Amino acid sequence: MKNSQLKYYLAGLIEGDGNIWTPKNEEYLYKYKYNPRIEIAFHRKEIPLFEHLKSVLNTGSIYPRKTNLGCTYTISNIEKVIEIISLVNGKFRTPKIIYLHRAIDYINIKYNLNIEKLPLDKSNLNSNAWLAGMTDADGNFTINLAGKYAINNSLSKNRVKCIYSIKQRIIDKATKENCIPFMANIANLFQCNINQKSPNIIGFFAQANNKHYLVKSYFDNYPLMTSKYLDYLCFLEGLNYLGKSLTNEEISEVQTIKNAMNNKRIYYNWDHLSNLL
Repeated sequence: MKNSQLKYYLAGLIEGDGNIWTPKNEEYLYKYKYNPRIEIAFHRKEIPLFEHLKSVLNTGSIYPRKTNLGCTYTISNIEKVIEIISLVNGKFRTPKIIYLHRAIDYINIKYNLNIEKLPLDKSNLNSNAWLAGMTDADGNFTINLAGKYAINNSLSKNRVKCIYSIKQRIIDKATKENCIPFMANIANLFQCNINQKSPNIIGFFAQANNKHYLVKSYFDNYPLMTSKYLDYLCFLEGLNYLGKSLTNEEISEVQTIKNAMNNKRIYYNWDHLSNLL
């Protein structure tokens, strides 16, 4: 791969919104058509990224779902599955490593290979693009206005908040493993605390004004690839308004930025895909 960070990015993307499926029954082991496959779920608006990823990896198919705006990018060619598993092996950081190791066991037995099952990656999060992939899957950038800056003119302090966040289950639903360790590592990177949002949901919010340089430093080094990259650019615009007493014109400017993000976005530009060689 031309991009040395692609393997880390893919690992984060698969662990966020993906799955490595392996047949469970041993009777399928020697039936040729039953092989592990890699699947990544995504919103239909992200099709340009996955078309580009399909071209870069030279494999895979995109399947729109009939019931909603979701899609699935599926890699089923066994040679490519083995290639990508070898790429991301040793780059996983979450309980989904169980699926990776299960697929390696299956492939080693069926194809008489000797792929080593590498452990969780314990390297510094700042050293690679894993978190960019995880953020493209499960992260979020938002801008909130409070007090008189808000449309509802709330009673809280006049304030602009630029927020980067990720939410996860405390216990991974499929593997029954604890997600707190890797979430704590991400929170520590941005000097934030983990908050429990509901009985089985945890998250963190990087929103303190003096911590935003940590968010900017990471994502400037390891760019996002989905349309969240555009939300990140809006997030950076919003930083210019922090800690100020805003005029009516400036309040309107922030509201305009906020209303162009996430589900309200209507403009898309995919020039940033050039970062994914």
